[in-house]
Amino acid sequence: MATKKKVLGIIPARLNSTRLPGKMLLDMWGKPLIVRTYEQAKKAKLLDALIVATDSSEIQEAVERYGGRVIRTSSRPGNGTERVAEATKKFTDFVPDIVLNIQGDEPLMPPAAIDLTAKLLLKKTEAIMSTVATPFKKSSDINQPGLVKVVCDAGGRALYFSRSPIPYARVHVPTRQYLNHLGLYGYTRDFLARYVRLKPTPLERAEMLEQLRALEHGYQILVGVGDFERAEVNEMHEFKKALALIKKRL
Repeated sequence: MATKKKVLGIIPARLNSTRLPGKMLLDMWGKPLIVRTYEQAKKAKLLDALIVATDSSEIQEAVERYGGRVIRTSSRPGNGTERVAEATKKFTDFVPDIVLNIQGDEPLMPPAAIDLTAKLLLKKTEAIMSTVATPFKKSSDINQPGLVKVVCDAGGRALYFSRSPIPYARVHVPTRQYLNHLGLYGYTRDFLARYVRLKPTPLERAEMLEQLRALEHGYQILVGVGDFERAEVNEMHEFKKALALIKKRL
């Protein structure tokens, strides 16, 4: 009988944000944003463990105050994936087969999206990296650079991610044909260790999208598509929108 693969969820979190400093500790109806994200991610069914990876004592104290788990990392990581890789090495409960990188600034990340990211790697043994996307619902959102777009091949593998609208609409393209990439990544443990040894790439630097490093080095990324609601917090207007959505749920 095959042994069940272990899935570790890691939320990388840093205190200093360029566009919204200190956003991880912003109060969201009585709890810090990072705590809301942690509690939302805990609802996913396929996680065997969930931790926050941070170099901030303030974030650590906030998460642990509400019963969350934290692994302290150095301040060296240049992106979330590198912080996740460092935390994975320090995690000792079990040896994970799959590691999920869950963005700390998405307090309403659907648990079903987290589970789908894991399922893509659990079902396809040859797959090494996965993520998820959802169709755009408003055409006005497609031109926002903060909402990343992805195009896929017929097998559900990512062709490219961009902050620009892709595909280019030479003819009419229905709004829902544009896919909004959610801030979730899944990796096999071996590929995660390999990724952080890869050199940063030109397109990664141009778009400021870390997943392009994998594509430019020739690795495939599976993309699961579903109807997901999300509320990423990068700027104050997005924080206010997330506050309103959380208030409805409370």
